[in-house]
Amino acid sequence: MAGGNFKRSSAEIIAGLLSDEKVKRVREYVRGEEFKADRERIRRSAADRLKDVRKRYGSKKRTPEAAARERTLTLRLAEVEAEAADIRIRLSELLEEEGKLRSELEEL
Repeated sequence: MAGGNFKRSSAEIIAGLLSDEKVKRVREYVRGEEFKADRERIRRSAADRLKDVRKRYGSKKRTPEAAARERTLTLRLAEVEAEAADIRIRLSELLEEEGKLRSELEEL
């Protein structure tokens, strides 16, 4: 008997969910042409990105390991460039401070 109650209560829960207005709208959207068009647009976009990746790495005849190494080096280069920019800014600040201190010393 417990199994029957479980089935009945499960069926009631599912029926309640399916009758919910939000669920109805989602079901209509998924069945509609807009959803199909969106899905196709996303599928084409993913296929284009995959082609771009294959073109970018395939034409150079690089192995996946070489491509991964290139990405690692590119990221490290970006980090070094950012650090160098920070150092140039700090140097600029120090040079400005040096100029102010020299001016103050000359005034004495």
